[in-house]
Amino acid sequence: MDVATTAAMLHTLQDPTGIPSHPLIFQVLMVFTWVPHILFVNISLGAALMGLYAFTKRSDPYWHALSEAMTKVAKVGVSLLVVLGVAPLLFTQTIYDPQWYASNLLSASWVIGFIFTLTIGYLAWFAFYLKNHGEHAPGWIFWLGAFGLAMFLLDGFIMHMLTYQGLHPEQWLEWYTPGGHVDMSGAGIHAYELPRFGFFMAMSVTVFGAFMIAYGDYFKVRTDRSPAYLAFARSLGNNIAITGTALQVVFLLWWLMDVPAELHIWAHPMTWLLLVYLGVLFAAVWVARGETEGQGYRLLPMSVGMAALVAIFREVLRMAYMAPFQYNILDYKVNWDVPSFVLFLFTIIGVGGLMGGFIITLVYKAGRVKGAYQADATVAKLGTGSVAATVIWVMTFLSVGIWIWLRNNG
Repeated sequence: MDVATTAAMLHTLQDPTGIPSHPLIFQVLMVFTWVPHILFVNISLGAALMGLYAFTKRSDPYWHALSEAMTKVAKVGVSLLVVLGVAPLLFTQTIYDPQWYASNLLSASWVIGFIFTLTIGYLAWFAFYLKNHGEHAPGWIFWLGAFGLAMFLLDGFIMHMLTYQGLHPEQWLEWYTPGGHVDMSGAGIHAYELPRFGFFMAMSVTVFGAFMIAYGDYFKVRTDRSPAYLAFARSLGNNIAITGTALQVVFLLWWLMDVPAELHIWAHPMTWLLLVYLGVLFAAVWVARGETEGQGYRLLPMSVGMAALVAIFREVLRMAYMAPFQYNILDYKVNWDVPSFVLFLFTIIGVGGLMGGFIITLVYKAGRVKGAYQADATVAKLGTGSVAATVIWVMTFLSVGIWIWLRNNG
């Protein structure tokens, strides 16, 4: 399709009822919520691969302990990445609904398959986790874990493919009617970008390496964790992070060269900011290679900052792809719904902030204690506050609902 027809199609496919608040708010929230999601994706993939690799070397006590630990990290991480992936997906569907839904329909079989492969993959990994305990874990369970990791990688590729297809609306009609015949099977993989996908796989290496260094620092207060084992984990994590940052730079340069020249992505400051930041991160990890102890709480936040820049860069790139078709999210029709917007903010800040802060603080402190953990005053107050915020939220939610019902039916 030509540019004008494609532009008209995109605006026609937008939700005619509009959105309940300014689109920039949804864009910021989409970027903000994507960061924790992708970090758990990175950690889960890295931990799964390390859990499997360490399992093959389990005759060594350090590798054996690392295999058990990383298997558990991957198990928990996958559940969290799924939960945390809901919010950025919903915000994407709100302001980029033509792109997301069209891509989903074009590859509907893969979208449906995503649910099954994720479920089967997680069950396989959970079975690997249950069996990967003790010195006599059977060797055949390696293949259960390998199958689970393969499913996770396939699911990551499906998400990549769906996102990338949404960037090419000018080809949707051709994909839907190849050779002039309508294809409603949804079985096609119509477009993907290997350097882009490779970049996020390399990002998993970097983030997991930083996580390993932080893992060594986190458990150094535990008497049941050998200092030598933790030093081994930190050193291994440092080497992994060095490899990951180098690979990210390579894949990012390849990715940038693959982006159409007419988008002028090289001229955007975010491109250079991300490249420079990756260079700084590489230098920080390289300098830390001699003495990794105490570096975990510095390098892991730097990895989080890198993920935030990647999140912004993704959005910059998506806007660049849409610009030729006059698709600007700021032009989206807005029908303000103040009560729901206020309730939404209260949910994120009040309930989400307090409850999230309580859970994170509790997990952090409990993990540094061997055996039963006795909550201190800070954790107790956070727990009380999160319960109170939840009760107030429920009461407010019901009150707003009743008020709207009475106003419309009174």
